[in-house]
Amino acid sequence: MKKLLLLGDIHANYPALKAIDNYIHPDGFDLIINTGDFTVYSTFPNETIQWFRERKKTICILGNTDRRILRILKGKKLRKPKKQEKRIMYFWTSENLLPKNAAYLKSLPAQNDFIIDSIHIGLFHGTREDADEELFPNAPESRFQKLAKGSPYHVQIMGHSHVPYHKIVEGVHFINPGSVGRMFDGDPRASFAILKISAGTIAVEHFRISYPVEAVVKDLKIHQLPDVYSKMFQKGKKLN
Repeated sequence: MKKLLLLGDIHANYPALKAIDNYIHPDGFDLIINTGDFTVYSTFPNETIQWFRERKKTICILGNTDRRILRILKGKKLRKPKKQEKRIMYFWTSENLLPKNAAYLKSLPAQNDFIIDSIHIGLFHGTREDADEELFPNAPESRFQKLAKGSPYHVQIMGHSHVPYHKIVEGVHFINPGSVGRMFDGDPRASFAILKISAGTIAVEHFRISYPVEAVVKDLKIHQLPDVYSKMFQKGKKLN
């Protein structure tokens, strides 16, 4: 049996990532998967990226926040987001990101795929058709059917919507582990999933665990960043 730890949408929330590390002992997994968005909205982008850089058995891709950070670092204009309180978080991250961690982000693809015991897995931030698509579990069944039709993948792992789910449509497993660092459902606990593959069978289990939210809030205040983000982490809700 192969065990894969599924993570995503960490958003520089290293205290949440570290809580998962302490809870699940990731080094015991065959692979650690990250659906992207290492950065922005919390103040620990370097610690978050370093955690992945220190591990050999990882498959990671870029998320939309990561792509925007790279755009800033290239000296290009940031078209989105428009809200100033969001833009502050992007520019703070780009100014504080260490060169070695920026280089790591630059090395990552926008999507990836791999095979585990004859199970073909696709890894996307949004969907295989659109890296910025937010695919929710209550999306029309026809949308999942379209993504399944002609898909070379037995499993499609996605992030971006911050909503954990596992759906099987037209024989394709659609898995979102939820957000490690920035949940929107009113439950601030970190979300992640474990994928088990054994003799062609696929099993998925989702988890929610507590982490020291106040450590995130404290650091946001130290760096005098918009207070709305402290409230978001405390409430587990999107407020802007």
